[in-house]
Amino acid sequence: MSITKDLPDIHLLTNCNDFSDKYLLFINDCVAAGLSYVQLRQKNLQFQELLAFGKELKSILSEYKVPLIINDNLKLALELDAEGLHLGQSDVSVKIAREVLGKQKIIGLSIESTQELMIANQLTSINYVAASAIFPSKTKHNLKKIWGLDGLQQFCSMSRHSVVAIGGIDSENVAQVITTGVTGVAIISAIHDADNPKNYIQRLIKLMSGKQNEPV
Repeated sequence: MSITKDLPDIHLLTNCNDFSDKYLLFINDCVAAGLSYVQLRQKNLQFQELLAFGKELKSILSEYKVPLIINDNLKLALELDAEGLHLGQSDVSVKIAREVLGKQKIIGLSIESTQELMIANQLTSINYVAASAIFPSKTKHNLKKIWGLDGLQQFCSMSRHSVVAIGGIDSENVAQVITTGVTGVAIISAIHDADNPKNYIQRLIKLMSGKQNEPV
């Protein structure tokens, strides 16, 4: 599903210090602006907090028909009946996740090396791979690889699956990123740090569509 129709998807990854009504309003503004997916990625919350937060998130996203993706937590994805699960290399295996979630759910897998990409190419149970990281990131410092634009283009040409780019993507580079062949971009800091997140997302969409000179 793509809210932006023929354009690459925009995935927003959550990034808050605590569960609050203010943050939910932020999420509501973001999905109203045209997000394609929201991924619940909170390393600082316990399971019950994540569950409560996830229920509120899903309620908002359902109104806009925006899928909820859970990061690294199969149990939480099941409890919330989320539309998808995003896995890292050290998380539960793709095979087990698919067996538990069923055929209809979305499964994504983070890729941080060419070797991991080659292995992922043999997997039939994933819907997309995430190229991590394209540029240096404010939210993740233990990066194994920086692909850069040339590396990302090669990544896309080698991948048998749809590719979502993540890491340091913003309004300054998103237009270049999508020329590499990605089907989506995942963004954390640029949207969270924007003075007006709704306008910022709309600007990203225009940049991705080649209509960057039109006013928001």
